[in-house]
Amino acid sequence: MAALALLVYVLTLAPTVTFWDAGEFIAAAKTLGIPHPPGTPLFVMIAHVWAMLFPLGEYAVRTNLLSALLSAAGAGFFFLLAHESISAFTTDLEQRTARLLRLGGAGAAALLGAFTFTNWQNSNETEVYAVATFTIAAMSWLAHVWRRYRGTDRAPRALLLIVYLAGISIGNHLLALLAGPAVIMFMVSTLRSAPAADPIQRRAEWAQVAVVAGVWALLIGTGLGSSGLIAVGGLCFLAAAVYASLGGAGAFALLTLLIAAIGVTPYLYIFIRSAQNPPINEAAPAIYDLAHRLDALLDVIRRAQYPPRTPLDDPTVAHGPDNPGRTLGLLGIQLADYFVYFVWQWAKSAAAAVQVVMTLVFFSLGVRGSLAQRRADRSAWWLLLLLFLVTGLGLVIYMNFRPGFARWFDSYPSGNAHEVRERDYFFVVSFIVWGIWAGMGLVVSARGLLARRAMARRFAPAVFILAAVPLILNWSAASRRHGPDARLAADFGYDLLNTVPPYGILFTYGDNDTFPLWWAQEVAGIRQDVTVICLALANTDWYMRQLRDAPVRSVNLKDLPPIWRGAMIPKPDRPLHTMTDSMIAVAMSGYVVPEDQQISLGPLSRTLKAGSFLLPNDILTLSVVQHNVGRRPVVWAITSGKGFGGLGDYVVQQGLGFALRTAKPDTTSPSLDVRRLAGAPLDIPTTERLLWETYRYAGLVEGDATKLESTSASIASTLSLPFTQLAYAYSARGQYDKMERALDRAMRLTPNPALRAALAELRVRGANTLSE
Repeated sequence: MAALALLVYVLTLAPTVTFWDAGEFIAAAKTLGIPHPPGTPLFVMIAHVWAMLFPLGEYAVRTNLLSALLSAAGAGFFFLLAHESISAFTTDLEQRTARLLRLGGAGAAALLGAFTFTNWQNSNETEVYAVATFTIAAMSWLAHVWRRYRGTDRAPRALLLIVYLAGISIGNHLLALLAGPAVIMFMVSTLRSAPAADPIQRRAEWAQVAVVAGVWALLIGTGLGSSGLIAVGGLCFLAAAVYASLGGAGAFALLTLLIAAIGVTPYLYIFIRSAQNPPINEAAPAIYDLAHRLDALLDVIRRAQYPPRTPLDDPTVAHGPDNPGRTLGLLGIQLADYFVYFVWQWAKSAAAAVQVVMTLVFFSLGVRGSLAQRRADRSAWWLLLLLFLVTGLGLVIYMNFRPGFARWFDSYPSGNAHEVRERDYFFVVSFIVWGIWAGMGLVVSARGLLARRAMARRFAPAVFILAAVPLILNWSAASRRHGPDARLAADFGYDLLNTVPPYGILFTYGDNDTFPLWWAQEVAGIRQDVTVICLALANTDWYMRQLRDAPVRSVNLKDLPPIWRGAMIPKPDRPLHTMTDSMIAVAMSGYVVPEDQQISLGPLSRTLKAGSFLLPNDILTLSVVQHNVGRRPVVWAITSGKGFGGLGDYVVQQGLGFALRTAKPDTTSPSLDVRRLAGAPLDIPTTERLLWETYRYAGLVEGDATKLESTSASIASTLSLPFTQLAYAYSARGQYDKMERALDRAMRLTPNPALRAALAELRVRGANTLSE
C-alpha cells in the first residue's frame, strides 16, 4: 500500500516550487537556513541531506519527493495498524476469507487515509506536515509493538523510541506531539483490559505509562517554549519518576528523560547556524552575547514575532484588554469550517452534490468501522479516537482560527477578519483517522454481504472498490502536476524579480510574493542581484539588521532579460540603509508625527501629516529610499499595496512593479497612460516589453484559468491586470489591433468572471469602432 501511495504521489508531484511556505522551506533546505518560527530545524536538515543523497532533477522536485516518500511510509504504518484491528474482528471467519478481509480492509484503510484531499496535497509539495503525519503513524504503530511484546525487553525499547520520536518531532512541527494523549490512552486501556499476571511486571508497566505521560507533558511545554508549562511538565515528570522508582522502573525514567533531551537537540542547529548568517535567517538568534542569543532562540521557539492569540480571544480582534472574547457564535463558525474541510476530503474534484453524497457514504462507513473496532480492539479504538478528537475538535478549540477564507462574509465583511488561506491542513490527521475507520467500515460491509445468500456474497469483494473513490474524485483537485498553475509559483517569482532593473530594490508584502522569490534566488540562482524587502518582515528588528548587513550580490549578465541589458549600473558598495542598532530599536516603537513635517529624501520630498503613525516598516522604507534613490532602482511589487512609502507622486507602473523616479513623471508624455487604474501612471513601452518578452505565465495561457484554486486564482488575476491596463490604454489611443491582442491575453489569464465580461464588452466596443 505504501508503494501504491508513493506511485500516486509521484504522478501528482509538484514539478517545482509551490505557493505559501514551500518556497521558504526549499530555499532554507538548500542554504541550510532558518525558516519562520519555530524554525523547523529537523525538517531543514532532513531535506538538505535528502536532496544531497538524491541528486536527480530540480532541487524543488527532490524536496517535494521527500514529502511523498514520508507520507507514503506513514500510509504503510497505518496499514499495519488497521490490519491489527481488523484481525481482531475477523477471527470467527474461515482462514482464507479472514486473510482476504484483513489485507483488503487494511489496504482500503491505508489508501483512504492517504488519498484524503488534504493529506494528498500535503504529500506532493515541500511542507512539514508529511514528516509530522509519518511520525504520528510510526508512534501509533510502535504502541502496537509495545503491546505485542509486553513482558519482554522489546516493549520498553518501543516506548523509548516513541519518546525519541516525540522529542525529535519538536524540531519539525508540534502536530506530532498531539499523538501523546492517544498513545498514553492506548497503554492505559491495554493495561486495564489485560493486566500482567506478575505483580512486579504490572507495577513496572504502570510506572512506564506514568513516565511516558510525564515526559510528554514536559515536551509540550518545551515545544511551546512556555516556562510555565515546562515547570508543570517538569513536576509531572518528577512525580512520574518517583512513582517509577517505587515500581522498580527508575532507570527507565532516567533513560526516558535522556532520550527525550537528545530528541530536542536539533534546535542546537538554529543556535549554531544562525551565527553564520545564512541568507535565510528568520528571527536571527545570532546575537553575539550568549545570554541574549539564548533569549532570541527562545523567541523563535515561542513564535514571539507573531501577534498573540489565546483560545479565549475573539480571533478577529487583536489580543488585549479590548478583546471582547470568543463567543459561541464564533465557535459555531469554526466548527462549520471544519465540517467544510471534512466534506472536501472524499470527492473534492466533483460537483458539490457529489461531495455531499460521498461525505455521507464515508461518514457512515467511518461510524461502522469505529464501532466495529471498539467492540474488537478497544485499546486501538481509544488510540484512533483520541487522535481524531485531539487533531480535530481539539485543534478547532485551541487554534481559534478566524472565519474561513472564502466564507462568512455576511457576518464578517472585512477581509482582515478572515484567515488568509484555508486551514484544512492543520486538521489532516483527523481526516486520515476517519479514512482508516472508513476502511474498517468496508470490512464490516463486506462481512454483512458474506453472511447473506450466495448471490450477495459474490458482491462482497466489490465493496472495496469504494476505497478508490477519493483517489478518483480527488485527483484533479489534489494533483499539483497537471493543472495550468503547476509552475505558477516559480514563474511568478521569476516575473517579479525580472520586473526590476539590475541591482534594484524590490518591496514585496508577504508569503506569496516573497517566498517564491527566495526560492528563485537561493535555489534557481535567478536575479540574485535584486534586494528583496518583505514589508511584513520589515516590522522586526532582526530583519532590519539583516537587510543592512547583507552584501549585494553580482548580476548575472548572461541570464539578465534583454530589456535590462542596457540599464547596467556599477555594483553598489553601500549598505542598503544606515540605521544603527539603536536607531532600529527606537523604530520598533513606531513614530507618531507631532506636527506636519516636510522631509527630504534626496531629490524627493514627502509631507508627514500631524497625528499620522509610522510603523517600523514605514520608517525602514523611508530610510532605504533616502539612501538609494538615484543610486539604485527602487520598485514596489504590484502585490505590496499602494502606499509606496508615501511617494506615490513619483512612481510609474512598469508591468508588475511600480518604479520610483527622481522626479514627478511627465503626465503629458505619450508613453504614459495616466488613467492610474492601479494607482500610478502606466509606462506603456516598458510594460509591453515585460509582458510580451520577459514574463512567464506557467500554463495559464493554454489552460483554463476559471478553475484555479484560490491562491493561484489571485496570482492569475494579478498577472492579467497589466494586460487589462494596456487594453484600455490602446482603446483610448485607437490602437485596436493591439487592444485585441492585450484583451485576448487578459481574458486567458483572469479567473474573474466579472472582469472577463467587462473585457468582452470592451472588445465589442473596439470592434464596433473599427466597423464604423
